[in-house]
Amino acid sequence: MLAQRRLTEAQLWARLERRGFSDDETRAAVESVKRDGFVDDALFARLFIDGKMKALGDRRLVAELVLRGIDRDAARDSVATAERTESQRLDAAVEKLFRTRTSLSYPSAARALERLGFPAPAIYRTLRVRAQTEGLALEVKVPLLLADN
Repeated sequence: MLAQRRLTEAQLWARLERRGFSDDETRAAVESVKRDGFVDDALFARLFIDGKMKALGDRRLVAELVLRGIDRDAARDSVATAERTESQRLDAAVEKLFRTRTSLSYPSAARALERLGFPAPAIYRTLRVRAQTEGLALEVKVPLLLADN
């Protein structure tokens, strides 16, 4: 089971339970593989973050680790100590977004980046800088309010 891919402690526990092992057998097996270093949630988190090809924001990375059974505080710590900062990942996401979708409007780009888990202030700061360096005006559409006569 562990030879196919790295698992978190929670994932291993769930798989063993699904296969019908008792709680005592599962507990003993999980403790054994943890002791032998085959299951290491901190290592899993670091490898998951550094191996992620898609640039994601800190919030999204933490959420994905928690879904895989990593403790929220441990997930936050792993994300905070990742090789690439959130700012670097945001820059990479912006570059890829505009490289693959050349006619994308800035509001659409901002929404796409928010879905990737990046914070709105960082997104708008990055998009403003991009617009200034490219000599573009950010297109902000304000709804036209019609006055009642």
